[in-house]
Amino acid sequence: MASSPPPNTTPAPYGRACANCSHAKSKCFQLAAGTGCERCQRLKKTCRPSTTVRKRNGRASTSKTAQLEAKLDSLMSLLLRDEPSTDTPGLSRLALPTTVPQVPQSQESGSSRTAYSEGIPTPPATIALGGSPRALDTLCSSIPISPENAEQMLSFFRTESIKNLPFAYIPSYMTSQQLRQEKPFFWLSIMAVTSPHCLQRESINLKLADFIHQKILIDFAPSMDILLGMMTFFSWATYSGRHQQILYPHVIMGLVCDLGINKPIPTEPSTMQAFKCAVGFKQNTPTSRTMEERRAVLGCYLITASIALTTSKIDALRWTPHMEESLSVLTNARECPEDERLVTLVKLSLVMDKAYHLQRDGDGHHAPYFYIKAFQSQLNLVKDSIPGSLRNDDSILFHIATTELVIHEIAMRAPSTPNTPDLQRLDSLYTSLQAAKTWLDLWLSQRPTEYMAFPYTIFGQLSRALVSLYRLSVLDDPAWDRNFVRTTANLLEYLNRMTYGMKMSTTHLAVPHQSEWNVFEKASTMFQCIREGWEPKLMEAWFPSPQSGAFDDTLNASNPPMLDETLPMNGLDDLWMMDVFGSL
Repeated sequence: MASSPPPNTTPAPYGRACANCSHAKSKCFQLAAGTGCERCQRLKKTCRPSTTVRKRNGRASTSKTAQLEAKLDSLMSLLLRDEPSTDTPGLSRLALPTTVPQVPQSQESGSSRTAYSEGIPTPPATIALGGSPRALDTLCSSIPISPENAEQMLSFFRTESIKNLPFAYIPSYMTSQQLRQEKPFFWLSIMAVTSPHCLQRESINLKLADFIHQKILIDFAPSMDILLGMMTFFSWATYSGRHQQILYPHVIMGLVCDLGINKPIPTEPSTMQAFKCAVGFKQNTPTSRTMEERRAVLGCYLITASIALTTSKIDALRWTPHMEESLSVLTNARECPEDERLVTLVKLSLVMDKAYHLQRDGDGHHAPYFYIKAFQSQLNLVKDSIPGSLRNDDSILFHIATTELVIHEIAMRAPSTPNTPDLQRLDSLYTSLQAAKTWLDLWLSQRPTEYMAFPYTIFGQLSRALVSLYRLSVLDDPAWDRNFVRTTANLLEYLNRMTYGMKMSTTHLAVPHQSEWNVFEKASTMFQCIREGWEPKLMEAWFPSPQSGAFDDTLNASNPPMLDETLPMNGLDDLWMMDVFGSL
């Protein structure tokens, strides 16, 4: 039975209860004197009218597309109003620089919709990010780099670093500020890997790594900016953990596949694109493949093929007919000087990848020397096609020597014939010896600044050259002269010279009172530890005692760790040292 209203009161109309009664879900009785409601007066509360929203029964839009676009515009407005996340350590809330152009809301929402489409190239002047651009701009603003230093670091990357892995073209007239506006994540990655100060570089790398893990992999849509930045950070960063050698290659391969730049532009929509069209999403189909996209996909192949060859834990990005087309287009277009170098490096990498897969997967139908001859013929064709301006280029020579090592490793793994010397095998072993010697001599001829410009691909090749020379030095084959190896390419002498060279280079990145953070100090320690780990086996192979039995030509797996893993790992060693040499 309903209770009767208090005297001298009137029940409030529907939807007109005061804020207190509405919050308490209690009936509201307005006093006749007009001074509020009976409940608020009894409880001695301030009676405030509730906020009402008038329900509008407007005409429903006849266009589903218009409704979806309106919702997307609303979502983008909310994203743009949101404050940047404070999850990333060390980031400060900074205002947007006045030099960064603001994109109108309608354009921003449109770019966010098209960024999710498969295979759509990012226009150079558009930041097509799915996450909040303010979060990325805040991170860029938090990096303590002056405009003058930023220009110097960009110049170093453009003239020294990128020539070793030319997956992008940065025109000489482009300034650091222009690159930051057009591709902020790419710019940030360049700043992270070229900072000349050890502690500053470590700080930037940590911030960028946190941002990648917390934001890029979750909130941001695939774009060329993100792809180029990830390729740069992984290939040159002096901050990385062991697991990231496997994580980052898969990330950049995923970005390539999501952008669709490894395959032709589709003539008809995919199943997902057709579904998006059916529910009202606009699909902007690209009409042509850009040169930027062609370089990026070939660069991704170079990076992943190098990781596959060094770690044997992943496969390279699958080579497709469209990538072959991109290789041909870059060969003929010659839009920039680095395209010829990129084409040559990719051709060499293709030969290496084939030889690697043969060794890994095996084939018992043909003799190993049949494949060695075939791969060597392919390598000779690539060498003949190298332009004259690149025949003495260090990055090309590094890759040629490594390709020969990979090809002729097949002979090192083949069983020896004790009674009759296998001349083909001996020829391959000699070729491997000369290739390892060529590679290491080339390494010792580099300046300290060139060491800092080397990407992961070169460091992986260094590990192969050292390991190959070690195997040749201790190879137990009656027909193989280990003393000849010692006099031709003495591994201990190479390690001594590398140790000395790194010590002489320590002043290049000296950090007061913290020498352990100097990349050259740690590289020197690394080479010295490798020497100490390998010297006993080498001395036993070169100067065997009468009591020594047959020598095991495998790498010694019982050696103690060559570096204290508590040492702060940044620099030449942290990307490849522990995985490649840590178990020897």
